Amino acid sequence: MINFDLTPLIAKSSNKIIMRLAVWAAPVVLLALGLGYHEFGISLFRGVVMGLLDTMIMFAGIKKALPYVAFPSKGLGVMRRYKLYRLLSAGSIILLMLKLKYPVFGVCVGFLLIHIFLIINLIFIASRLNKAET
Repeated sequence: MINFDLTPLIAKSSNKIIMRLAVWAAPVVLLALGLGYHEFGISLFRGVVMGLLDTMIMFAGIKKALPYVAFPSKGLGVMRRYKLYRLLSAGSIILLMLKLKYPVFGVCVGFLLIHIFLIINLIFIASRLNKAET
């Protein structure tokens, strides 16, 4: 098994990755709206935006932790802090939507959709790195 260090790549091209995620999620949202599920489509769009925000926070944490490569425990502390930021932002947005009686199911689906697309995107990047190394 080959280990990949994706952090320099993510630090350089995180904006491209975020835009790619948004482009992949747009047809799903448009499909939901086009099929007449207006409320679900709007809720799905909110979830996609929330997922992109979560991904941006994660990438910011990676960028903040990069200078501490020589001190892994300090870098891990930075990543733990950003994990807390991610949990607080996602939790507070969902609680706010529940308080305002917005439909939350589509938000959760959109949030998961963005993270599934992120995993697929990172698999493609790792595959390209594997081909470049061999």
